[in-house]
Amino acid sequence: MKSQYRYYVLGMLTLTSMLSIADRLIMSILLEDIKLEFSMSDTQLGLLAGLAFTLFYALLGIPIARLADRWNRKNIVGIALIVWSGMTALCGAATGFISLFLARLGVGVGEAGGSPPSYSMIADYFKPEELARAMGIFTIGAVLGTGGGLMVGGYLAESLGWRFTF
Repeated sequence: MKSQYRYYVLGMLTLTSMLSIADRLIMSILLEDIKLEFSMSDTQLGLLAGLAFTLFYALLGIPIARLADRWNRKNIVGIALIVWSGMTALCGAATGFISLFLARLGVGVGEAGGSPPSYSMIADYFKPEELARAMGIFTIGAVLGTGGGLMVGGYLAESLGWRFTF
């Protein structure tokens, strides 16, 4: 049972990683529609797609990793998932550049809490000689999130509009 449970945990973390990457990349599909609706400049789009997300994602990675060493990692991943999902939904409710920028900052904050505790949990569940395989499986989530997020995001944007896509 313990062997099955650790693969269940790995599967859930891989799925979470997949959703994180898909969520992160969906903005790139929606930029043109957002630009048209809000009459944004290319600079504003660059700030939304780049700085807004990466600022807090990069800055919070180390403090969250430190927190993961001291607190319940499963709860950190769960809270992170709730935060970035909620902030993504707020992206769809944006009324202009500022509200969308702040929501993207929030997405970065939430997603910063996904990877560090996930890596740590995987290292806890798998022996050193199994760790490379487990990390390889976990990495599949990022690849699937990239392809899946762009394909599904494109389809949703075309079918339902950029707001619903978020």
